[in-house]
Amino acid sequence: MTTVEEFDNWMTKGENMNLEFKSARNSFSHNRDLPDYCAALANEGGGKLILGVNNDRKVVGTKAFEGTHNKLSNDLLSGIRIRIDVEELNHPKGHILIFHVPSRPVGQAVRSTGNYHYPMRAGESLVEMDQMTLKKILNETAPDFSAQIVDGLSVADLDVVAIKNFKNRWAEKAKRVDYLDFPNDKTLRALGLLTDKGLNYASLVLFGKKEKIDQNLPGSEIIFEWRLDSRKTTHDFRKNWREPFFKIYDEIWETINARNIRIPFQEGLFQREIFSFSEKPVREALLNAVAHRDYTIQNQSVFIKASPDSFSIESPGGFPPGITIENILHKRSWRNRSIAETFEKAGMVERSGQGMDDIFEHTIREGKGMPDLSRSDEFSVSLTIPARVKDKKFILFLEKVVNEKQISFSFDEIYELEQIRENQPVASLQSSDKFLNAGIVEQVGKTSGAKYILSHAYYAHEGKVGVHTKLSGLSRAKNKELILKHLRMNKGFRHDLQDAFKELKAKDISNLLQELRRANKIEYVGPKKTGYWKLKD
Repeated sequence: MTTVEEFDNWMTKGENMNLEFKSARNSFSHNRDLPDYCAALANEGGGKLILGVNNDRKVVGTKAFEGTHNKLSNDLLSGIRIRIDVEELNHPKGHILIFHVPSRPVGQAVRSTGNYHYPMRAGESLVEMDQMTLKKILNETAPDFSAQIVDGLSVADLDVVAIKNFKNRWAEKAKRVDYLDFPNDKTLRALGLLTDKGLNYASLVLFGKKEKIDQNLPGSEIIFEWRLDSRKTTHDFRKNWREPFFKIYDEIWETINARNIRIPFQEGLFQREIFSFSEKPVREALLNAVAHRDYTIQNQSVFIKASPDSFSIESPGGFPPGITIENILHKRSWRNRSIAETFEKAGMVERSGQGMDDIFEHTIREGKGMPDLSRSDEFSVSLTIPARVKDKKFILFLEKVVNEKQISFSFDEIYELEQIRENQPVASLQSSDKFLNAGIVEQVGKTSGAKYILSHAYYAHEGKVGVHTKLSGLSRAKNKELILKHLRMNKGFRHDLQDAFKELKAKDISNLLQELRRANKIEYVGPKKTGYWKLKD
């Protein structure tokens, strides 16, 4: 708690402190100014927002948030996603509120819920953060925890089986049989895990004996739970590993695979199969979790939950700096570079990529739909991979097109096709010409509001031509009928029609009106700018 003496010292000698003073004699905006100033201070390295003090550093007292200040910390955490302690100080000259604002996380700007997206201070005012400042923040690199030295850890504290497993992978990837005969200390030095200062945390996570992990990094744990019914609270099977990763990597997959479900389907005379849990995306998800998790969070583990419906994996800590749900498929970043580089040398990952695009592509190609990251937040990353096949015929249709047209699809193209299959809006179809020429998609509408649907050939292959008819024509016919209904009761002035069909662009409405006129159902009356549409007599 801040004492009056400490506070008075801030007022007189706080030149090096980041302080923001607001009189706020009677009130202070809860939804606008408060999140804006707190976010701005966080974006500038943290500081204190003080209500009840004017710019001359004179206490004037505040009545803002009387009786409700205890709720503000939780409100701010929900809004701008950082914890801010709110303190009440009864100064002899007046009542004061102090907001203790921490610094933003490395590589992340704090977004406000007030008047600004990313506020920063300019003199006594707030302004929107300029692009250069925002880019500089996003390009920051967090310290690599996995490269930090573990005091007292020696080569004798490492598991020889884990190191041997790594050497086998390393030698195979590099095509160097001699790597198998390297002494363990030479191997560790070659990986950068051992220096003259000692062994780092990457060596502990990947090779450390169980008792050493228990002692130094108990959060380095992987827990697996299996449920026959995903809705159940209790699990049917559970296993946890707090062991060197290179000792348990294959065992974890084997434990999951033991509960795999074979999904057969017929293709002409041949029967094919897909498994609920495909090895590649499961392994990629596991490697991601180990390489990206925040190891400074000691009270949480990597948590895997599986059922016949899905495979999900949750790792402590939010996305690495600069990574969001929106850019995760294309932007690359590692939180624990030393671990990632070791995985790369073992041929398990490419350090330049996260493998998330591989997970998405593999899952989509199996007809299971798209993985889901929506449950992720600033405290954890949660990835769910569907286990059930949603659309077997989608797989076969794409393979048929590939064979007949002699073309291939990149990940971005597969991703776009899945968005179309799920009837999600695709703002700009990058591969439209390729898809149209191959007969995979069709364009519905001719204006900037046009959308894409899977082609008639796909729905015919799936035996659902009625769905194609609905997607391609019924909505347009329905809009025409609604226009006619409107004109039976009202004159069709342009602004009225735009209000009635807000989901359509003005050009779309104009095209529908022209089609109805050509069909001799409506006519335009009066001058071009002030006239109106009406039913034709």
